[in-house]
Amino acid sequence: MFTYKGVNFIKTVYRPYPPFMSSLFFVGFSDPKSWQEFIGFPYKLQDAIEIEGVYYYPEYHLDNFAIKTTKHVLKNEKNFLYLKNETLRREKLVLGDIKNKKITDFAGFFKNYLLYQPTLSLYHICDDFIENILKNELLKKTDADEVEALMSHLNLPLELNLDQIAKRKLLRTGNIDDFIKNHSWNFSRYGKHKFLSTKEAKEILYSLKKDRNFLDDSNRAETFKAIKRAKKLLKDKGYYVDVMQFFIYYRTHRTDIFNKVFFAWHEAISAFAMKLRLTYEDFIHCSYLEIINNKIPDSKILEARKKEFVACFSLGKIDIISGKGVAIFKKLIIEKNVRKIIAGRTAFPGRVTGVVKIISSPKDAAKFKPGDILVASMTTPSMVMIMKKAAAFITDEGGITCHASILAREMKKPCVIGTKNATKILHDGDLVEVDANKGIVKIIK
Repeated sequence: MFTYKGVNFIKTVYRPYPPFMSSLFFVGFSDPKSWQEFIGFPYKLQDAIEIEGVYYYPEYHLDNFAIKTTKHVLKNEKNFLYLKNETLRREKLVLGDIKNKKITDFAGFFKNYLLYQPTLSLYHICDDFIENILKNELLKKTDADEVEALMSHLNLPLELNLDQIAKRKLLRTGNIDDFIKNHSWNFSRYGKHKFLSTKEAKEILYSLKKDRNFLDDSNRAETFKAIKRAKKLLKDKGYYVDVMQFFIYYRTHRTDIFNKVFFAWHEAISAFAMKLRLTYEDFIHCSYLEIINNKIPDSKILEARKKEFVACFSLGKIDIISGKGVAIFKKLIIEKNVRKIIAGRTAFPGRVTGVVKIISSPKDAAKFKPGDILVASMTTPSMVMIMKKAAAFITDEGGITCHASILAREMKKPCVIGTKNATKILHDGDLVEVDANKGIVKIIK
């Protein structure tokens, strides 16, 4: 945690978005009317900072607001259904915009995109609070052993995510061209735009055919049974289970929607950039406000941002900082990495020893060997093939509903999440003992 202009900031997720996307988030976060219509009560998020691809959210958002939202959503089923329906309504709007990619009014073009932004700052901050309340309610109805058994399945989303749906379709049809056309976005995130090659898509299909467990739905069947049992125990509070399930599912789904839509808009955005005499890379290193207000930075500033930048949203004001100004923020987040023991939270128990491999993208697959320990700021669906080779997972971020947690439970592999700094302290080649029973990682050598 660090303090900037009187606000305490806490490290959350690693998402290396360029300035244009970061500023879109911040503009969307700052609209009180949008928040009111989204969650049903007044709110305004006016602080967030991206430093070296890591997002720091204000303490008031991760604490007071997250608790208030959890209590509001669980107060009655009506509140939950309102949030769910409003979320899906906004998702439908941004997906509908994919069909019309001609830009005439840029502000209007991104209107629905901005409306969708509150989902990005909500669904990853309430999961632990929801889980604890659900668990305590179940403990009132049955013994601790059954509650633990139920929670181990309730923490898995029953609904398939977009990556699973696309890969099942690929396996069923063998249609490489369709997979490349409709699913390349999942392998080209954070403002990048690259279609899968035929060779890459064929390799994915080959791996899927070799994976005997990919279509195994036994875990989902157990989740279905757990949902049914928990609802029976909770009776009038059975919708707590639906809240848990939706938050687990939507945590990953919301970022998928964001990336899918932006990928689809690449051609239109590139055309708009040309009218401004900018390359696509120049464009995404401008802020959204600089674009719509026609205040394009000079080429030296844009080149400096491409090397490193800080997207600072403080007290409602957005600044994209580059050059010497970046050092000021780096000093705020300096950590003394002298510890030999890293602590986090258990996502799935177990104890293994292995060699660390830091994974930041699927491109790191070449260095990964079966039995290595996967260490990442976060995991994504595109890392699944690497995760299958790993002996255990360690992540900087995440709660019990994050992608790494869900996959660890599905694959039954030891997993320690939310360490905050594992990727900073550990290095490729380190020999570590992962004791996920206690939620700790010990550096052996």
